[in-house]
Formats: sequence, C-alpha cells, structure tokens
Amino acid sequence: MVSRVGLVACWLSSCAASSCTLQTGVEYLGNDVKTATATADEAHCCAACAANPECKFFTYEGGTDGLCHHKNDDAPDYSRQNATCTSGFVGASPPSPPPPAHVAVAVGGKRWETGPNFLCWNIDSSENRGFFWRNLSAAGAYGAQLARQAAALGRAQEAGYSLLRFGGTGNDYLTYEFRGTKCPEASDTKQCLNETTWRSLLSFTEAAEAKMIFGVSLNTGLDAQARRLSGDFPYPWDPRNARQILQWTIDNHFDHLLFGFELGNEQNAKYTAQQAAADIQVLHNLTLELWPDASKRPVLLGPDPHSYHNSEIDMYVKDWLKETRKLGVPIFAATHHEYTEVDSTSFTSAAALSVSGEIAAAVNASVRGEDPTVHIVGGEIGPHNGGSPTCTHDYMRWASFGDSLWYADALAAKARNGYYALCRQDYIGADYGLVDCSTGTPLPDFYTGLAFATFMGPKVLDTNTSNGTVRSYAHCAAGATDGTVAALVINLGDKHSAVSFPGLGNVTSAAVLAPSGEEGLTNATGLLGSEVALNGRVLRVGKDGQVPEITTEAVGAAAIRAPPTSISFLLLSSANHQDCMKQPSILV
Repeated sequence: MVSRVGLVACWLSSCAASSCTLQTGVEYLGNDVKTATATADEAHCCAACAANPECKFFTYEGGTDGLCHHKNDDAPDYSRQNATCTSGFVGASPPSPPPPAHVAVAVGGKRWETGPNFLCWNIDSSENRGFFWRNLSAAGAYGAQLARQAAALGRAQEAGYSLLRFGGTGNDYLTYEFRGTKCPEASDTKQCLNETTWRSLLSFTEAAEAKMIFGVSLNTGLDAQARRLSGDFPYPWDPRNARQILQWTIDNHFDHLLFGFELGNEQNAKYTAQQAAADIQVLHNLTLELWPDASKRPVLLGPDPHSYHNSEIDMYVKDWLKETRKLGVPIFAATHHEYTEVDSTSFTSAAALSVSGEIAAAVNASVRGEDPTVHIVGGEIGPHNGGSPTCTHDYMRWASFGDSLWYADALAAKARNGYYALCRQDYIGADYGLVDCSTGTPLPDFYTGLAFATFMGPKVLDTNTSNGTVRSYAHCAAGATDGTVAALVINLGDKHSAVSFPGLGNVTSAAVLAPSGEEGLTNATGLLGSEVALNGRVLRVGKDGQVPEITTEAVGAAAIRAPPTSISFLLLSSANHQDCMKQPSILV
C-alpha cells in the first residue's frame, strides 16, 4: 500500500468531533458488523463508526454520498488497493484486541542458530533515500554521529560488528567513476559513484563498526535506454567497471570492510534464474582474480528477487541456487526482498504480523530443500515498499512505536525460521528508517533492534506461542554460557497479560519497551508517537552523542505482567537450559 495516512476531524454540528486516522486508496474486505449505509463523506463515516460500539475500523466507498462500511477488529487483515475507497479507524492509535489473561510459554530445545551479526541494516542509493545529498563521511559531525549510533548496534552483537548492506534500486543506476571511466549525465536512472562519495561511505562503514555487503551495479539504469532500443537487457554482465572500483578499494586498503557481494537488485523481472546465475559466475571469477587468497575473499549472496508479500513465494531463488551449483559458484547466502505492508491500521493485528513468519518458513523449506548448506539472509526487509518522498516530517508513517511491534516480531520470526541475518530497509532514508531521515535521531525501531541484539543470542529455542495476540520467542541469552534464557514477549493487546515460563524458574529481570506519553517528531503519542520508553524512562541520545544503554530491572517472580502494546525482553538466569550451557571440552 502506498496510500497516505492522515488525521481528519469532523467539526460539523451533526458529527460529534470524532478524530480518525485515514488511509486513502485502501478497501477493507469483509468483517462487516452492519449493513453499509449511505453517508455524506469520510468524516461522517468516521463519526458513525465512533458511535457504534461494535465498529473498530471502517471503509468509506465512493465520492459524495458514498457507502460507509463498519468493520470489526479483523478488518486490516483483509484489504486491497482501491482508489475509490478510504479506510481507517477512530482515534490516533489503532484498536488493540484483548489479550489472554495468562500465557504459559513452553520453551523447548535449540531450533536454529542465527549469524553472529543477525541485525543487519541497509544504506540505499535510491534517489528518495537522499544518498547523494546526505554526507555520510565520518570526518564530519553528522556522519560521525550516524556512525556512532550504528556502532552501538554492532557492538551489541556476538560478532562485534553489523552487516551493512549497500544495495537497492539506486545501486543498479550507478556508474563507478574510477580509473578513467566517466559517468554519463545524471538522470532518474543514471547516477554516479565517484571516489569521494565511495571513500565517505567506506569511512562511515568503518566508524560504524560494520562490514559491507556491496550490491554491485548491473547498470540497468543505462540498460533501460538499451532495452528501449533493443527490447531486452544486455547480457551477459560486463565486469570492467566493477573491476575498477574494486581494484581501487584494494589498492587503498579498504577491502577488509567488504563482507560480501550481491550482483544487481530485483533482477528477477529482467533475467531468468539461469541468466542471473551466469552473471554471478562472472562476478565470482572477478573475485578469484582480485582476491587470490581465499581467506580474504568476500563471499557471494543473491539473487534478492522482488518481492515477497505472503507465503506464496515463487521458485526463483530455488532455481537460481540450482543453476549456481551447476556452475560451481560458491554461494554463502540466498537473499530476498520482503514487504508485508504493515501500517498504522495493522500494527496490532496478529494476522498481519504473522505473515513474516509464514514467509520465513516457506523460504526456509525452499532454500534448504535445494541446498541445506546455504544460509538465508533477508536482504531487504521493511514495513513498506518504496513510494515515499525524499525526506519530510509531514510524511512519517512508520517513525512510530507501533512499527516496532512489527519489527520485533519480524526479527524473532526470521531467527525462529533459520535466517542468518535480517537486513532492515533501511538505516536512514524516506519515512521508514531506523533513524530520522534528516536529523538522524534514533526512532523506536532503532532501540528495538538494539534491545534484540543486546539480549537475544544466536541460539534460537523453540516456543509454543509465537502467533497470537501475545507472542513469545526464546533464545539463549546473548553471551551467556550458564544456561540463561532470554525471552521476547510482544503484547499486541489492550490490557496487561501475565506471562510465565513453566520449568525455567523465575523471570530474573526485564527490559520493557512501551509507547511514550511524550510527543516527538510525529507530534503524536502512543503507538503513533516517535518516542519510546524503557522501563518507564524515555530513551534519547545523550548530549555527548552516546546511545543510551538498554538495561533491565529486577523482577524475581514466576510471571511478568506484560503491559498493553509493549515489547518485553526477559532474562531467566535460573533456567539452566542445557542448550545454553558452555559445552565441556573433549580431551583426545
């Protein structure tokens, strides 16, 4: 969905000043609580819903004197784009369902193990991400602060660094102005990456304590003109321009920052799986030439097709893996794009959040069915697929705590289904980054990711409650070798819910993230506010630029009361879980 969310108030005397959050161009399907009635406009439909206790969401269909449909709690789970409709809910925060009074979480054995830098994030060179006007150089105060914040994400992880994926649609529009190559005149599909900008990005990567997955350009921006002339995209890929930037990177001693390569972005609409495999074989041969020492050679990832929205995935990734294996190309990880289109109408929808796990299970089955040795990386995962203006505080649909309910669940669902890493689209840019697109201020999703990396170690344990209104996940606690379990509990409901872990002892301590009552960048509070509180304390970067530490408070009880619409990270230090113990050395 690319519709704009806004607030409307009905000030007519016949309309009881109800305030509603609207989403234009969206129709909710089914889940009606009464027969549709003719209504003057969206504002009157909002007021009619507010006056009906059974109405939680609504759809206004048509122009003047259209139909007003009253919907129940499940309305956002079934929607479609429809230019003649406007949908929404009463108030500034979406309705939350009632949670169960008590949830007993059964924690089983080790299920999977993520990568040691599971929390990955993207820098996208697409025009509406502001890459070319935003100076990321760590030599400047702005770039240094962005890097300082990102470094906190890396230090919290077992590897001690994050993966930074430099990719996106804009990367395929890049020509590299290195070693005599001159860039064409810039346009919507032609951009130039020169030595100055590349050096700035590398300095940012190093200061951010990250290593880069470099999405190498297929020059499809240039190819767009060729396709208009020839009817097809050029094939096979010409590596000469890539060789120039990579040789410069090696010669200037920056290649230690390169973790791996992808080739092209969302190429499944342009090339067959067989063609894409042949192209990455060309890239593989280039890495053999430039890095004869295999221990220093960056790995290969791909093919990052666009884009999964539900569990009905296609076979492109599976077919690509089959073709690369035939060619003898070593693939470190299979990657894909994913946008499940959650927004302010579905932040508290269990069904909407469960889509991430459903996709993950389908991808796991497909990839591991073809090659069980290949990792899985969510190469570009976000709440929304493009369509955002470059940067404006008038358009901040996902800069809110409500989005963190989705992000926390997506992180846990991908880990639970065997992913090596989830690369969040994106770190900065448009209105769904981890930090604000202009000021760089950390948003609730940033702190949610930091908390996940701080407490949830790579070893993922099985649980029995990961898809309801109260959702729970368990890992071995980060850095623990004494059997400590870390649990993540997400309460989508409108009331407290008691959560316990039978057989694992007391909840020792907790770090609870919840909406703040203070207004921030979105001029709203609650689920749609841009502020987040940790155990009641609003999180903000210090005057010295340091990111606040994510700390716990003592609990010492068999159950914790998870607050409404909250994200709780719990430590169970007396669990003595065998999979979370340090394994004894075996003497030979």
